[in-house]
Amino acid sequence: MTVIAPTARNRARAELLLRERRKGTSPANQGYRYQSDFDPTAIAWHTEPWGDTSFIHLYTGAAGGGKSRLAAEKIHDYMKQYPGATGIMVRKTRESMNNSTVLFYASKIASRDKTIVHHSSAHRFEYPNGSILAYGGMKDEDQREQIRGIGQDGGVDIVWCEEANKLAFEDYQELIPRLRGKAGPYQQIILTTNPDAPMHWINQKLIIGQEAKVWYSSAIDNPFNPPIYIENLKKLTGLQKQRLVDGKWVQSEGVIYDNFSMEINVADVQHNPNMPLLWGVDDGYAYGEGPGTSSYHPRVFLIAQEDGMGGVNVLAERFSTGESQYEQSFDAVEELSRSLGFPATPDIAYVDGSAAMMRGALTVRGIPNANATHVVLEGIRNLRRMISDGEGMVLFHIHPRCVKTIEEFQTYSYDDTAQILGDRKPIKANDHGMDTARYLTYHLRFGA
Repeated sequence: MTVIAPTARNRARAELLLRERRKGTSPANQGYRYQSDFDPTAIAWHTEPWGDTSFIHLYTGAAGGGKSRLAAEKIHDYMKQYPGATGIMVRKTRESMNNSTVLFYASKIASRDKTIVHHSSAHRFEYPNGSILAYGGMKDEDQREQIRGIGQDGGVDIVWCEEANKLAFEDYQELIPRLRGKAGPYQQIILTTNPDAPMHWINQKLIIGQEAKVWYSSAIDNPFNPPIYIENLKKLTGLQKQRLVDGKWVQSEGVIYDNFSMEINVADVQHNPNMPLLWGVDDGYAYGEGPGTSSYHPRVFLIAQEDGMGGVNVLAERFSTGESQYEQSFDAVEELSRSLGFPATPDIAYVDGSAAMMRGALTVRGIPNANATHVVLEGIRNLRRMISDGEGMVLFHIHPRCVKTIEEFQTYSYDDTAQILGDRKPIKANDHGMDTARYLTYHLRFGA
């Protein structure tokens, strides 16, 4: 459900709740008295989400609209209202918390109550009523394990994901099962983010898929913004203006496969037992800073078939990191293939020629493989032709279950500051499924 303007009913509900909390008479307090000094009516769009107990909250829209302030005040209010509650503040990396979210929370929120103790070495704020607000990241397995260890009585009551667009869908899925705390009458996860690409999982699942209650912020409607801030926002142009001022989930400039269409190229393609099964493979290992960053290098398998008309149907995908043994990856892809009703092994695998160890492991496994090395820009031109030749011919389709590859088609972009022999150079990010798709389709180029 998308919410834009506060209704009179919910405004009255929030104002009543605010008065009860200031008097310490809310029934939910169960005898514990506290006082809130946050006014959710000061910024118009804050009123509804302040009193809303829905499980998933998303605050998006223009920069400077008060998204982070509302999330911080809500989680602070929860900690004070429900004794023994456990909350978590999360960003992609714990290191990025210290000079951003934690600094803001300590100086603007927790500082108003001198009884709250910040244990920076333990990464948490402790409240006098037994509530604990911890913070951390989802960068790697170590940080994820620390998040898993947070929780009194085995569960968490409320979570705030700051800069949620930096989180992978897997990060979000890791957090959802943690919300099983019992300190309060409801549990909640709050995501705050500026808009991103239209194929980002937040837009696809939480907004378009209506899995969250959504509120849009506006810098102009925030009376606490200084006039110079508003004036500087007005100077933004292009993609930054569309996302940070207009609050739109729009595509980045310079996207390489700008002819890729969700309506045309994403289709419920099915396995054809009469056609050979193909693997496209891009070798990798490192999680780095995670998806969307230049340090992220997963091992990617695309399971596909030719369609008999010079095209390719991609049926499934697998992205993984941290798998040191190729056999582990092969086992997992074969199991994925069997689970979908396909043959376990492909008739041939198309692999980057520089991945000699991968090709050797495939050969030992008994899987025929071909060197798919080619000039990157030639492969891009060929794949663009197959996606759509501009005259109605579409030779590339991908099943909607391949969410990571589909997202990369929407975000893989050129670097306007660099060139290769006079041609634009692709940015080394969001390119893993893209490299694999090139390996998988290059043998179908014209004149091959």
